[in-house]
Amino acid sequence: MRKTLTELAEYLQTILVPETDEKYSIHSDYQSIFDEETLRKGICGYRTFLNHLFKELSLCGDMYDSHKKVAHEYENRTTLSGYYPFLHAINNLLIRIGYYGVLDKSNSYLICESNIFNEKIPVSKTMECLHFLNDCGIEFVGIDLDEKKPNLSEIETIKVSYSDNPVMLIGMKVMAIAEVDHRTLINQDVFLRCDYSVLKSNETDVITIIRNTIRTLPVDIQNFVLQLHQRYLDKGMKCVVEIKGFHVYVKYMYKRKELWGINASLNNGFHINVKTQKMDQYDDVIETFPPFLRKIIKEGYGCGRKIEAIGHCNGGCRGMTIPLDSTVLNMSNGIKKWFDAELEYL
Repeated sequence: MRKTLTELAEYLQTILVPETDEKYSIHSDYQSIFDEETLRKGICGYRTFLNHLFKELSLCGDMYDSHKKVAHEYENRTTLSGYYPFLHAINNLLIRIGYYGVLDKSNSYLICESNIFNEKIPVSKTMECLHFLNDCGIEFVGIDLDEKKPNLSEIETIKVSYSDNPVMLIGMKVMAIAEVDHRTLINQDVFLRCDYSVLKSNETDVITIIRNTIRTLPVDIQNFVLQLHQRYLDKGMKCVVEIKGFHVYVKYMYKRKELWGINASLNNGFHINVKTQKMDQYDDVIETFPPFLRKIIKEGYGCGRKIEAIGHCNGGCRGMTIPLDSTVLNMSNGIKKWFDAELEYL
């Protein structure tokens, strides 16, 4: 079943990087914009604005969710341009305002030109975005929002302001620069997640990313995930974080082999995926596992199209999947025994 724009907005609220009181040091690449204290305040203001935007979108998402293309049911990544074009247009417009806009001397508004508008996005859609952003508190001077299809290329100057908290514009600007100039293949969509960790002069610890990602789960499930993380680091596994298409993936590797991972995604929620390979070596251990865990292992994994008995995509390329809900606690000891046994035979 397709996830709606409302559901996407609610999900994005859960993966927004949390606020912090930490006086973190900002990389020199960004200090030419403003001093560190002002940048931190701006980022905090921008995160608050994003949270407000997502709340508004979760309340009225049905009005803007006319595109009904359905993502593959097993796809963890979410592509805005393909499945949620309204939010894609909003994201594109905000990034351009932040990236190309020039702050006035009082830092109370951004002076923009027509290059903030993407020619690939229809004028009617752009105007719809401007109206929505105006409802969220962003003000535009220099364009008539009541005009249905203005010639956007002829607009010379637009003043963009946010009177509720003007310093937000500084945060939006620095996050737009981070998105355009400094994004990486394994850490994407930093602008819409307000991932200010990319601005830090020191790399963020993996454990912090994990805590931030699972913070909305029940405490006992959070504790189990953190125990797994530390247990297998202590056993020599390497932890790698990838964030692509709003899919947060923390994968655990041993000798370059990916064995299991923690996932947060719009389509598949929070779950553990497992790609063990030596299960035939410890059948006796598997027989001691809870029934649901034995069932998962028996079904195995792999491309369903290549398995004659299945013949279609079954999401098997992701590995075996364990939901991070209350049921995982009943399997916690079995999961640890499983991963321990796999490591013994690698």
